Amino acid sequence: MLGVALLAWPAMAQASIGDTLPQLRERYGSAQDMGGQMLFEVRLVNGQIVPARGSADTQGHFSVTVYFDGDHSAMEIFTRNTSDPVKANLTQADIDTILGAANDGQTWNPVQLASGRPTWLRSDNKLIARFSPNKSGKEDDASVLVIMLNSK
Repeated sequence: MLGVALLAWPAMAQASIGDTLPQLRERYGSAQDMGGQMLFEVRLVNGQIVPARGSADTQGHFSVTVYFDGDHSAMEIFTRNTSDPVKANLTQADIDTILGAANDGQTWNPVQLASGRPTWLRSDNKLIARFSPNKSGKEDDASVLVIMLNSK
């Protein structure tokens, strides 16, 4: 029984779209309630998304805003820590790491949209990801990666 639990533990520790708030807190750490949505501060370490608490490298921090449909998460929006405008934009490496951590054993396939906005569909067709770069040039603006349930 212990062996089965140890084999299943990494999968149980990973939260994903559709999880409850306690499951998200287990993965991302503590959160700030923003009136129906939750805000987590995380970092990317060795291809994983981990809580940022206790880390002095605030420039390497990301914010994850989670929106819920009832008791389950339906959308996660990733942005870099915008306290340093020079570091406010997500890099391709950031995007690859976030998508890799959210793959749940699936692959992300690029989708061509008329808008030209970078978009990926997960191979199980359950999730879609869209990247919106900072086109405004404003210092307080940032690029975002949205991962959400695929409504199609």
